[in-house]
Amino acid sequence: MEPTLEQVIEVIRESSGHRRKPIDEDTLIEADLGICGDDGQELLEDCERAFNIEFHTTNNSLRNRFALAENEYLFTSEGFDPFGVGRFFRWIRGIQEPIIRDLTVGKLHNVLVEAVREQCKKD
Repeated sequence: MEPTLEQVIEVIRESSGHRRKPIDEDTLIEADLGICGDDGQELLEDCERAFNIEFHTTNNSLRNRFALAENEYLFTSEGFDPFGVGRFFRWIRGIQEPIIRDLTVGKLHNVLVEAVREQCKKD
């Protein structure tokens, strides 16, 4: 059965502890709820468990599911780089600056629905 938006919101609430904040399909997971880094990864893992799916399969990848380019990510890292050392080394090595995608609850819901449909086809 495909997850409803309300079910996805409930998983987000359980995972993040945001009980009182209003959450709807336009809510930005990082900017509005402050979910980033390891907490973001944990949220995705909680979604996998709650809806009995895997984001990364032999036929699909997390990057593909969320339409991420090579230098795009769903969440910022939790690391602290006060002097820009990381940025300097990326520049030296010719690596593009990471771009953080604004992941909405609605987009996460859509990806989960697609993953459940894919899983149902296999079964």
